[in-house]
Amino acid sequence: MALVTIDESDEDSFAQASQSEREGSGSHGMYFRVNGALVLARGANFIPMDQLEGRLLDEAHRIAVHSAAHANMNMIRIWGGGMVLPNAFYEACDEMGIMLYHDMMFVDEAGHRPVQTKSVEAEIRQLIRSLASHTSIVVWNGCNECQVVMGTPSEIYATFVMQIVAEEDNTRSLWPSSPSKHGWKTGVHMLDSRPNGNPLRTWGPDDFPQDLETHGPYMRSFSKDFPGVNGHDVGCK
Repeated sequence: MALVTIDESDEDSFAQASQSEREGSGSHGMYFRVNGALVLARGANFIPMDQLEGRLLDEAHRIAVHSAAHANMNMIRIWGGGMVLPNAFYEACDEMGIMLYHDMMFVDEAGHRPVQTKSVEAEIRQLIRSLASHTSIVVWNGCNECQVVMGTPSEIYATFVMQIVAEEDNTRSLWPSSPSKHGWKTGVHMLDSRPNGNPLRTWGPDDFPQDLETHGPYMRSFSKDFPGVNGHDVGCK
């Protein structure tokens, strides 16, 4: 599995990246290849099925994954504002061939960022070690709705959170956040966005005139930062 950040219409760029150690995601977003074949990601965002974890049943998670597969989904995103899901969920994704785009368990809205402590570091390392054996996981990313900008407090997702992820798993693609406005400047191979051992750094807002990715509007917004469609904002004032 490879997350590819090269414009597929530019064959020369793809060939050059394939034959070199170019790093960073450049001005490109992402698309996926499996065994060289381009794959259209079709899927949904997964949030906790119940607010009370004790009522979460393995069978319910298996049914949810099977339902996604029967609906012709091939990718599910694990939302960073939720929780690490039960093993039964990941096992079902392995069995059904569902790819996972996995947030770290952070939400940055209103500046609620992690603190660089030993306990947070240990939690991230345990998360990666406990899940890395699941073949369904294809991408790790820093958090939900955190725009990583170097030289600001949000750089903690690159210099701390994702740096730990890269140390624990150098076999999978990394992405700064969901969404990421600017992508990686250093720290990953251009072809597949896997860590190359260099420090993880993102491009800055002045490097590209347009965002690589952006957050779409909610049907009815409850967010302080993101609008609702047709002006239907709820609880944002």
